[in-house]
Amino acid sequence: MAQQTQMETVVPYFERFIRRYPTVQDLANTDSDTLHKMVEGIGYYRRFQHMHEAAKVIVSTYKGIFPTTHETVLSLPGVGEYTAGAIMSIAYNKPYAATDGNVIRVLSRFYKIFDDMRTLKARRIIAELNQKLINEATPHIYTQAIMELGALVCRPQNPLCESCPLRSSCAAYKDQLTAVLPVISPQKKPKIIHYTTLIIEHQNKIALLKKEEGLLKGMYLFPQFEDRSIEDIGQYLKASGFRINEITKLKNYRHVFTHTIWSMSVYKIGINEIPDGSPYTFFDEITSLPMAIAHRKIKF
Repeated sequence: MAQQTQMETVVPYFERFIRRYPTVQDLANTDSDTLHKMVEGIGYYRRFQHMHEAAKVIVSTYKGIFPTTHETVLSLPGVGEYTAGAIMSIAYNKPYAATDGNVIRVLSRFYKIFDDMRTLKARRIIAELNQKLINEATPHIYTQAIMELGALVCRPQNPLCESCPLRSSCAAYKDQLTAVLPVISPQKKPKIIHYTTLIIEHQNKIALLKKEEGLLKGMYLFPQFEDRSIEDIGQYLKASGFRINEITKLKNYRHVFTHTIWSMSVYKIGINEIPDGSPYTFFDEITSLPMAIAHRKIKF
């Protein structure tokens, strides 16, 4: 849960989650909508889909016992090298490195590495150093220590060098380069996507679509169309068999994701008839469904 999310945001979600799913069997047996409603608002929902899938594998393949080898842990849905390394080193005390942003910061400063840490080459250099160090250490202590050192002492801004146990050997501290390292090139500006978003209402029921892939998989959304005018969409709906009685412009909304920004022009559309084979499901109550916050914020 703490991947890409600050810990103070994670804690209340984690506490609710672990009360609802105290065992891997509980998680494996839940349904997707219940799971996604539990974590609505935290973002990065794909990780929870992966967690759900992994729980099912652990129950069906490993009889509910979490696997104990690097190969089998790495084979679980959603588990990459970092997560596998963290599990193997912290839980099983095995020498598999887990290289995150904190580790990158500590090692790039300690060894005075000027490579751009957004590049694969630079991250590979750090990963190899991290692996070499853990091979010579007590894995479960080393992994937690270097992560905590980066989080609490070797901070991105105003590092607490005078409190750092590594300062006497740190090349960046010696050469006064902690403000320069690590080198991280500017991130690309988020892409802005323009949507026309629809609140389609029929007999006090609202149309929703469930995302089955990609960003926001498992969450419900209002129908929306990228870079299409409301006039064009109205014609499309009529041609699809929807009988429209009114179209009302509501307001514009904006939601910022990590790499994209949704700019949404929202319209409410009242319809008299739903055609057979409609791609939308109509609900008379949507508050209990897991919805993307980008759309949950829309008032109508």
